[in-house]
Amino acid sequence: MTPDDKPRSKLGDTIFALFHVIALAALAFFAVIDLVQGNMTRFGVITGGLVLYYVLVLHKPMLKEIERRRNLKSAPPSKKS
Repeated sequence: MTPDDKPRSKLGDTIFALFHVIALAALAFFAVIDLVQGNMTRFGVITGGLVLYYVLVLHKPMLKEIERRRNLKSAPPSKKS
């Protein structure tokens, strides 16, 4: 770690994650509205963008988090005094 690097803020990570979850939910909501209104092209573009975002940005970290949680469950409990 160089002197210019700062440790990551947990609050900043939480705010970042909440912003993205809200933005993705809003986009999915608008995609469903477009589908109900019969605008298949816009629905397809929004849905395709959401799938592409998931595959390119979220899939690998999600798999790492699932593996980390599985390892925590299978690890023996640590003794705390």
